[in-house]
Amino acid sequence: MLKYLTLAAVVYFFYWLIKSKLRARKLAQQGIVVEQKGLRPITLLSIVMVVIYGGYLVYHLLSNPS
Repeated sequence: MLKYLTLAAVVYFFYWLIKSKLRARKLAQQGIVVEQKGLRPITLLSIVMVVIYGGYLVYHLLSNPS
């Protein structure tokens, strides 16, 4: 189940990334400057992945006491 959630998160991430790049390119053609602010997308993806797998590790350790 976790691998499907991870796959969905990665696919959505790349969809969002491509959509934002195309939007920025379209605005740049119109002469509107788009500033980069906040976290870089790859940093955001890595944080999400660490949280997902860390949560799974905690769940696994608590559900299997052996």
